[in-house]
Amino acid sequence: MKKHLPLSFPRKPTILRAASRSLIPSAIAHWLGVRAIAIAPEQVAVREGLRAGVAVGTVMLLALYLHTPLMAWSAFAAFWTCLVDPGGLLRPRLATMLKFAALGTVISGSVSAAAGFGLVPAFLALGVSVFGCALGRLRGAIATQIGVLAAIVAVVAVCYPFPPDVALRLSGLFALGAIWATLICVLAWPVDPYTPLRLACAAVLREEERMTRRMLDLMKPDGQSRKPQRASAGAFRREIRSRIERTRGRIEVLSADAISSRTRATLMPAVEACDRIFIALIAFEHAVLSGETSRTARRTVRVVTTTLHRMALETQRPEPRPERLLRQQRLLARIAEQETDLFSKGAHVCAQAVQDLITAWQTLSTPQAHATSQTRSGAARPAAVPRAQGLRHAARLCVCVLIAYAISLRLNLPYAYWAMMAVVVVTQPRVTTTLPRTIERVIGSIAGGLLAAVMGVLLPVWSILLLIFPLAAATIALRSVNYALCVMFMTQLFVLVTDLVSPGLGWDVALARAINNIIGSLVGLAGCLLLWPERRDAPLATQVAEAFRANIRYAALATGPEILSWSQIESARRKAGTTSTLAEIQYQTARLEGLRRSDQIAKARDILFLLRKLAGAASVWWMEKTPNPTPAVRQRAELYSRLAERFDPAEHSLSSTTDRQDLPLEDLLTLLEKLDLADLEDEHIVAVSHGYPL
Repeated sequence: MKKHLPLSFPRKPTILRAASRSLIPSAIAHWLGVRAIAIAPEQVAVREGLRAGVAVGTVMLLALYLHTPLMAWSAFAAFWTCLVDPGGLLRPRLATMLKFAALGTVISGSVSAAAGFGLVPAFLALGVSVFGCALGRLRGAIATQIGVLAAIVAVVAVCYPFPPDVALRLSGLFALGAIWATLICVLAWPVDPYTPLRLACAAVLREEERMTRRMLDLMKPDGQSRKPQRASAGAFRREIRSRIERTRGRIEVLSADAISSRTRATLMPAVEACDRIFIALIAFEHAVLSGETSRTARRTVRVVTTTLHRMALETQRPEPRPERLLRQQRLLARIAEQETDLFSKGAHVCAQAVQDLITAWQTLSTPQAHATSQTRSGAARPAAVPRAQGLRHAARLCVCVLIAYAISLRLNLPYAYWAMMAVVVVTQPRVTTTLPRTIERVIGSIAGGLLAAVMGVLLPVWSILLLIFPLAAATIALRSVNYALCVMFMTQLFVLVTDLVSPGLGWDVALARAINNIIGSLVGLAGCLLLWPERRDAPLATQVAEAFRANIRYAALATGPEILSWSQIESARRKAGTTSTLAEIQYQTARLEGLRRSDQIAKARDILFLLRKLAGAASVWWMEKTPNPTPAVRQRAELYSRLAERFDPAEHSLSSTTDRQDLPLEDLLTLLEKLDLADLEDEHIVAVSHGYPL
């Protein structure tokens, strides 16, 4: 009789899993992802959401039954405790929630009591609390989450000025809600702590599968036009490259305990195999967009598609079954035996990647697997910010919160804590992350406020009470999916809870929520721009030039006389991909900042598109390389070698700085356009490659 492997969980399709997959269709998620809108539908946490719904809903029922409006604090405490839950193993989860409960209990009572003595003590208590909470960034990601939510407790408490005895009661209600939520999160619906990581790995493989299916559509006789697909190729590759790097980073910080090290040893080979297959897919896509539709090409892409599908299914299992990949590996190896064209050579790369993954997974079942995986994983590295940056951010956040508090008092805004909460969650150490967070916060608040206002006016009290449960569940379930969606449901939750404890306000609550969030978001953004601004990222032109150098270097290695192995060329390929991705992110940010540099932005867009094409061509050249190159291939290798020597700073001494100055974007675009046309003897290309003045 078949037995479950150790540490496995039943993975049969359930109603909850089906619901989580249907909330956000993969096609919509992919469309948003290639447009630089971060969304991860595979991270929908339905069970965690249900736990939060129970924790918040039961407290609200008790508050209404006892006719105690102040018990809304217990509901908020329960919600924030569910929000601070980092997931993972039980011990660190429990420690995180208890630390937040203790910190929130102290802050809620002390800040409320200080506010009861007047404005000056209120400002002092609020400033000290926010500054201290913001210093949590110096201690890593979990401490950052605790600090952000504890700062939110402070900004809400300052709007509840009470005498010391009532403030003590308020802190007790906070502790009650936090402890209740902790018990619910720890005892109810136990889940596999590493499911999000496995789903993230599987999502990358499914994105690559989508890439291959797109190629199959293009190779049909009545397939889609290649011109629009060629224009979107860079966005597809950027999204996959970003997902690979994000997933690799999340896996690398897993700790060295038994279960974590085994999870790391399971998932890291899957990410590496995914990365190696990606280079073959880039080459395949380049060939397909150039018109390749041969029978071998179609067969190879079909086999790679089924291989990626099977890899995704096995990767999301707690105990993957390597034997399920053997058939696909054999099919790829059989195609690779021909070694006649690009697709058979690409099949060889994919077959090797799958074989290495099978070997790694089979090794996990051996007696020494635990010791090996524990040695490889090492200690976790906390994702802390540099000390100077953390202190600057804490001071900036403190000033911005106090400014928002002063504005709300001056304008006599109702529910002023919403403006300060927006400042806390929007303000990030870097402007590049603050700007999109501000936009998502404003959009989510307006949408959620309008929906909550409609529900508050049209629905009776009992139905609003019933909505508390699904809204709390949806907020927690979507917190890792997309920030704007999370804020939209969170806004509805807060507005309806406020309406329940203060009935009759209706539209006013939703309008106040939207206005306060807009004010707070703008204050946070202004603070990042004006208060001790950090050194900005390199200008767009510099980022594009860096991507140009990295891609030229990759092309030079791919076309060079030596036949390089995967490990020898992998570093240059990754650098070309990551620098192009960073430049594309900077390009998207420049578009959001305005149209002042519209001409430069357009040139950067065209250059980055051509660089993605060059990377695809370089992958093709690397896989097609033979010991006896033709004269045309040697000419191309010499050209890219000269270009790399001119533009790569590593190839020059300090005395030749003038020779390696970056070309203007106009000249880079002209050069890449001529390279794209394969006009290797063009006078412009020859002059640039030899370093002559233009």
